[in-house]
Amino acid sequence: MKIIRFVFFTVIVSWIATDLQAQNIVELARQSRERRKAAPSKGVLTVTGTPSAPAATDPAKAAEAAAQTAKGPTDNKGRDEKFWRDAFAKARQDVKRSQDKLTVLELRATDLHAQLLREGIYTREMDLRAAIAVTEKDVSGAKADVASSEQRLRDLEEELRRSNGLPGWAR
Repeated sequence: MKIIRFVFFTVIVSWIATDLQAQNIVELARQSRERRKAAPSKGVLTVTGTPSAPAATDPAKAAEAAAQTAKGPTDNKGRDEKFWRDAFAKARQDVKRSQDKLTVLELRATDLHAQLLREGIYTREMDLRAAIAVTEKDVSGAKADVASSEQRLRDLEEELRRSNGLPGWAR
């Protein structure tokens, strides 16, 4: 009987402690949100290569300086993150497109082989063999396209590395 009381007491105490802990976590989160709302926003400090902003009397120089500071980091050849991300997106799209084309052609070749085995010897065998030959030629061309598009992607990565662009631009 004492063991049952002890187990019951332990279960009740642990349940209450868990409930109180959950309430404390919720209260801490609420207080943290309130502190963040009440705290003044801190500005972000950036370091630019220009010693000072140009005078307001020369609007052409002011616009040029603003364009240079807003441009962000570039590689050795002056290309920015947008250029590299667009180039990599296009290269990846080309790889995906050529891989999809290869998959479709391989499925077609498999289907033609299955038709040849399914149908009798005298029904359309010559037509199927001709279609298989054409499809296999297309498959080999598609494999070459996949290899060349993957090589272009690797070349683009190497070009980014050589031009000292940031590695994250390749994502």
